[in-house]
Amino acid sequence: MKINKKLSGAVLLSLCLGMAQGVFAAEHLAIVGKDKKQGAIDETGRVVLPLEFKKVAIEDKETVPVVLAQKKGKYGLYDREGKELIAPTLSKVTDVSEGIMGGQIKGKWSFYTIEGKKLPGTYDQVGLFRDGLAPVKIKGRWGYVDKDGKLVIPAQYKEAHSFSEGLAAVKLDKQWSYVKADGTPVIAGRVKKPGDFHQGVAVVDDGWLMDKDGRKYAKLKKYAYVGDFGDNDLALVGVRRASRSFLDYISIGWGWGHGWDGWGVGFPGWGWGYPGWGYGGYGYHHHHHHHHSGWGWGGGIGIPLGAAVPANMYRGYINKKGQEVVSPDYHYVSQFYGDYALFAEEGHWGMVDTKGQVVIPAAYDQLWPFTEGLAAFSFDKKWGFIDMDNKVVIPNHFDQVASFAGDRTTAVEKGQGGIIDKAGQPVAPFREQLKEIGPLTAQRAAFKDPDKKKWGYVDENAQVVIQPEYDEAGAFD
Repeated sequence: MKINKKLSGAVLLSLCLGMAQGVFAAEHLAIVGKDKKQGAIDETGRVVLPLEFKKVAIEDKETVPVVLAQKKGKYGLYDREGKELIAPTLSKVTDVSEGIMGGQIKGKWSFYTIEGKKLPGTYDQVGLFRDGLAPVKIKGRWGYVDKDGKLVIPAQYKEAHSFSEGLAAVKLDKQWSYVKADGTPVIAGRVKKPGDFHQGVAVVDDGWLMDKDGRKYAKLKKYAYVGDFGDNDLALVGVRRASRSFLDYISIGWGWGHGWDGWGVGFPGWGWGYPGWGYGGYGYHHHHHHHHSGWGWGGGIGIPLGAAVPANMYRGYINKKGQEVVSPDYHYVSQFYGDYALFAEEGHWGMVDTKGQVVIPAAYDQLWPFTEGLAAFSFDKKWGFIDMDNKVVIPNHFDQVASFAGDRTTAVEKGQGGIIDKAGQPVAPFREQLKEIGPLTAQRAAFKDPDKKKWGYVDENAQVVIQPEYDEAGAFD
């Protein structure tokens, strides 16, 4: 898919790696690497987590204000000042959900809080906490435990989903039903292939929409893929068209690519590619619309079912009545960023709104979502910015740009780089030292010194504040 190859490394790292401000300590952190080891520094350059780990991951500050690190094949958990909360003893870990993650030691799973406390109980397999409960597998059967480790719904099911909007799908012998948090079964015997509820609707039995009363109220067309309904009451759908390569896969959905083991995105022109820290299909992390469910840190919870979609699938959106709002006629349609989604048509890019109306015509070689009222576009191999009226605000004369975060961003032109304002003017003269520069986040941008071949950081005025000494450097947030 063209978008993977053509997107600039700067914006990918900018938007996929803006991770955590902390409630534990350091306001901003960035992952850095040296001699094939990773650690974390704060915005002053102080080493918070020593550079002694194979992999480091920093999550969203609001929900997961901790740092996960891997050493010698094992995972440990640290606070934002580098204090060890869980020693690197876990062979696999799940997402953090509702402040709790699953961890595996010697084939057995347990739950841990992000403060490092181990909850009572060990299990053969575990799911994620939702609505205060998590599915666990004990001696071949699934039940549910609460956050005290108490088994509140007996281990009696052949299969079990995590809770979603107060209900969880379970299979008792051959029959599926949904249960409430107290274990009371509902909607029993009406579903053969269950889905989870999102915005009050579950997609069941190969294309029926079902409400929480168990009423199958709309039969969808023969879509090859149906996603979950989002906050805008729309769900992504896919239709197979003329075949391309079976091996040409892209990703859709929020949860893609956040697992440790593969699915990472490389960032050309940057210090590195962070394994597992990219949305494979588009690579955009919207700072104002965080979504955390379904992100896997380890081997326990991986890519959400149905998240990988063949490239020969055309995409659109349906509403909760089953009606097509965006007809699946586009080669690619992104998730919605606010009220707009990107789409590709005949190799050109535009945007549609939640009503399916084209708001930015497909006139650009590349296009990114709006941030701070501006969207980066590429035409004739040069980058500029448009406003929401599709008016060119900053002409396309740059070789590389990053999306705005605040009133400044980074840009490169004719082998020199620096920082520009929203009028497109440099805040300091561009210079060759910054010809490889990443996004400006938390008033810091990584750059690779062409003489030292090492990475450091400049501030929002393009002045060096952390000397170039690292082999790898991620974005601050």
